[in-house]
Amino acid sequence: MSQTLQRQTARARLLAEMERLFAKDAGLGALVPYNGRPDMSAEAKELQMAWARALVAVHGHDRAASVYTEYASRRQNTITATVGSWDNLVLATKPIPRWDRDIHGFLCFSCIDTFATVATDDDEQLCNRCAREHTDAETAQPRWHAYSHTQFQFPGLMGEERKSSETSLIIRYQDGEERTYVTGEAGLLSKTISSLPNFTAASVQTHGDSRDNISLTVEARAEHQRRTVDILATFTYDPESELWESHSYGFRFVSARLTTQSRKLGQLDIAEPTVTEHTDLYRPLDTLITHLHGSQK
Repeated sequence: MSQTLQRQTARARLLAEMERLFAKDAGLGALVPYNGRPDMSAEAKELQMAWARALVAVHGHDRAASVYTEYASRRQNTITATVGSWDNLVLATKPIPRWDRDIHGFLCFSCIDTFATVATDDDEQLCNRCAREHTDAETAQPRWHAYSHTQFQFPGLMGEERKSSETSLIIRYQDGEERTYVTGEAGLLSKTISSLPNFTAASVQTHGDSRDNISLTVEARAEHQRRTVDILATFTYDPESELWESHSYGFRFVSARLTTQSRKLGQLDIAEPTVTEHTDLYRPLDTLITHLHGSQK
């Protein structure tokens, strides 16, 4: 896939992954019934949270939050239930420091101090407290939130911060030159960002003819509950920006080879390793998350 086509489809792909991720979760379980617990199994919750953390690591909080906002607004239009009684509204609110970073619209329209949890009949987004004061529980709708929404609720970045993106990699060359690169999709395999359990990076190497468009090869391992994944992945730097973002896209995924192994509880023998090759970013994510967090018989 050409870089031009990738730039046109990156946000659309992320939106599609969110639609798949939340397909079986109406989002109301976190707001009304089940005493605040979505009607999902423990394994389903863990898988959803693992996917959410991985998507944030790959795309960064800012991009993930803006795409989540787009998806959540679509899902809000599917909600027909009302709060009914304020006693039903069980999702706790949480302050965000520096409300002027709320570029994704997560805060209450009225107090601009806590997360919005209610949508009024005129489509204002309010927190529990302000909703009680300014609207009727019989007409107000709970605001749609996925179980893992806390991973995507991000207050945003100020203008001067957005220029340097959220995270960056500093690479020092042998001739003494030091350059800063936007982390991009390589965040999944970055020590300080990775969401993979018990993640360790064995080696990180740069290569290429130009320092403006370098490639990055990472060897790493992740371990969870008697399961391991050895990763060999390559990324290529894209200095162009994504839509209205004022910073470079960063490192884009090129390919990965994953070697998975597991050992069943009570057994000393480790199963034969399984090796898979991937050129689509979301396929190694699926392999990683399913192997590390999925059920194991």
